[in-house]
Amino acid sequence: MAIFVKVSSAIAASPPPDLVEMERQVSLELAHVRDSGPTDPDQRKQLFDASQFEQKGEAAIKSGDYKSAQQNLSKARDILRHLRAHLD
Repeated sequence: MAIFVKVSSAIAASPPPDLVEMERQVSLELAHVRDSGPTDPDQRKQLFDASQFEQKGEAAIKSGDYKSAQQNLSKARDILRHLRAHLD
């Protein structure tokens, strides 16, 4: 029974697959926007903010705080989508 409890807590400790996918998508979007190289100071600030939210999201995933991770990654994704709409 102790083995079952250890296995169950290990499963519970892994992030939800949709959160892992969200982190992957945000990372890809961030790379795309960086490659586009916005030159406008406001857009560069937004890119920096998105990068900060993405990093906070990654850190929250590592610490097991999945709610904060989702919130930070959502903020990053929203900023990046706004930027991409103005860059494309």
